[in-house]
Amino acid sequence: MQHIFLPGVQKRPIIHWVTSFNILEGAMRLFSLKTALWVLVTAGMGVSVFAEGTLTVKTDPEGIEVWLGDKFIGQSPISDKKIRAGRYTLKLVDPTQHTSTTEELLIQDGEATVVERTIASKFGSLKVTSTPQGADVYLATELGKTPVSNDFMNPGRYRLEIRPKSSWYQTAVTEVTIPKGETVYIDQKLGGKPFFTVKNILSLALMAGAAGGFAWGIIENGHYEKYTADGHQPSSTVDGAKLGRTLGIVFGSSSLIGLEIVALF
Repeated sequence: MQHIFLPGVQKRPIIHWVTSFNILEGAMRLFSLKTALWVLVTAGMGVSVFAEGTLTVKTDPEGIEVWLGDKFIGQSPISDKKIRAGRYTLKLVDPTQHTSTTEELLIQDGEATVVERTIASKFGSLKVTSTPQGADVYLATELGKTPVSNDFMNPGRYRLEIRPKSSWYQTAVTEVTIPKGETVYIDQKLGGKPFFTVKNILSLALMAGAAGGFAWGIIENGHYEKYTADGHQPSSTVDGAKLGRTLGIVFGSSSLIGLEIVALF
């Protein structure tokens, strides 16, 4: 068998180099096959081939969206979620307030990372109770009946009005300041209206005037009809009864009109 030698190279036959190359290529293929089988087996057993740690996220309030970069991983609370080790941008999104916060986060191999955050509210809260209950609450607009609460009040100063459903109680009016992120509690005891007010006294006087005026008119009308039927009474007596009847009706009607006017205030 004739051997071919390459110039400038140790004298080995070319067939020897070809054979060595084939052996090396086979070894590399075998190694690649073993590696692939190892990855498949470890993945099937739930064993990660990458360095990873765990992440726990707790927020107040709960229900906050948790993002790592552009990947949504769930809503808080999140417990011991496996994350590949590395640096991330953690974003917490409040779906109710439409606000978000971001921070840098490092997940280390084999370590547990815990994030606990309180999400500050951009609103204030108002809770109103009254005695008796069921009063209408107004704060720029109607909020409802006591007890009532609103957790999405824009911070600021307001005029609070509590109107009782019974006319025997007085309406309460007060100024209230609602700070950002805080809760304001209002517990209002509604006072009863005093009976002897100017309005009540005037109403009573007008009611008495109306009743007295109509009674006077009815009596004088009876006299007028009696005197007319008799025909023996002097004309001055008949005219007096007629005038008394007219004055009674006018006085009674005027008192009723005055009573209606007073009721409007």
